[in-house]
Amino acid sequence: MTTNHCYRYADARARFLSLAGKAEVLTHVHPLAGPDGQIAMDIAMFGDPKASRALVLSSGTHGVEGYCGSFIQCQLMAEEWHKNLPKDLMLVLIHGVNPYGFAWRRRVNEDNIDLNRNFIDHDNHPLNEGYDEIASLLEPEEWSDESMNGIWAGIRQIASTHEDNPNWQAAAISSGQYKYPNGQFYGGEAASWSNQKLRLFADEYLTDRAVAWLDIHTALGPYATAECIVEYQPGSPPLEAAQALWGDRVRNTKTNDSHSPDIAGSISYGLHQHLGNDLVIAGLEYGTVKSRQVVEALLADQWLHRHGNPSGDEAEAIKQLMMDAFYPDDPEWRSAVYQIATELVAPMLRPGSL
Repeated sequence: MTTNHCYRYADARARFLSLAGKAEVLTHVHPLAGPDGQIAMDIAMFGDPKASRALVLSSGTHGVEGYCGSFIQCQLMAEEWHKNLPKDLMLVLIHGVNPYGFAWRRRVNEDNIDLNRNFIDHDNHPLNEGYDEIASLLEPEEWSDESMNGIWAGIRQIASTHEDNPNWQAAAISSGQYKYPNGQFYGGEAASWSNQKLRLFADEYLTDRAVAWLDIHTALGPYATAECIVEYQPGSPPLEAAQALWGDRVRNTKTNDSHSPDIAGSISYGLHQHLGNDLVIAGLEYGTVKSRQVVEALLADQWLHRHGNPSGDEAEAIKQLMMDAFYPDDPEWRSAVYQIATELVAPMLRPGSL
């Protein structure tokens, strides 16, 4: 496998658009800019536009994770998978669902929103009492080894009062919260720009089709492994369809067999409101580094954009922490990531697979 690895959003976007060639490409230009200028959500569509089936691969829901998703999308195009589609299938590649986070190498969007917690009824936000207990720890006003150690000591102390629930810490931190706009895993108060654009696309291009969708993510689970995370009730038709497509890699948050806690406001939840059981969707989640390293990168990045200077001398070291956590500079990891992607995409291309 040969490919060019991109470490800046502008390069990743340029490569994606170049490889997309003569495909129909919808471009939603973001109202803000990235460090290198214009940013956008680009959607390339291949195959029969009237097909009854659609395969969707999306990247960059969590900004910086877009480097992995872009790598997979571009490599599939470089190997010309898009030129050998079954007659009754449309292939959709969504590049940069959250282009702001992608460009600035952040996980969140321009409003500190975690997009995978934003697809929710914003008049009826769920509570996260666990996050309430640690909220003050997760908004550091300084960034140093000493401050990080203090944060972890505080979290351990509070977690020790929940020894009856071994999953308490992960759920408290990452299941989603709607009270602390400067905190972690914040779901927002309204549908974000990316949320709105994605729903409009689904309404216009994906209704009345059978749709299989993989939304590419990183930084959860063992290194260089992957799971297809779904949110389906046991025995439901979408769960059975997911298992038929992706087999043993399917992990369900509703039965606690995923590395992910059951979260609020996911893209999966939001898009099912539009497409119903015609949609089978999973978060394709690749493992990178230990969870502590991931959280520390997120806290450092949060500090940088709230208290520091994103263009200052300290910025590049923190952005490197983000890249190390979400897109490791390791050829063996990338080879494993791409191999898994091809194993998952191949059955989705079979006639009658959806």
